[in-house]
Amino acid sequence: MKHYKIAITGLVAIPVVFLAVFSAWAEPEQAGDEITTSIEEVNTSEEATGLEIIMDGSSLDAFEKSMERVKETGTEVEYKSLKSAIDYLLIYDIGARNDLERLAARLDGVTAEEVVSRVKWRKK
Repeated sequence: MKHYKIAITGLVAIPVVFLAVFSAWAEPEQAGDEITTSIEEVNTSEEATGLEIIMDGSSLDAFEKSMERVKETGTEVEYKSLKSAIDYLLIYDIGARNDLERLAARLDGVTAEEVVSRVKWRKK
């Protein structure tokens, strides 16, 4: 009977300790007002151009505006690379399921350069 009580105590104590340790670890930190920056603030800065622009996937319209900014501020080669990468991801990204709105949501907050780097094609 004693072994039974010890086993039950262990089965209860281990998950409680685990939850106590990892719940404190997983709590988000409080950020100060000066640290928090929205994607819009970063996108409207004069420094981000071409493939450095952060893609806004909050809506399809916002995503297309991000694409337009890449086209306006980057080179033609950069824009074509991004457009080709998005076309490729529409077909081969399983999570997007050939839906541009889903793909835009999956690429929200990612720079255009990171979008291009997700595609692993090789030139011959």
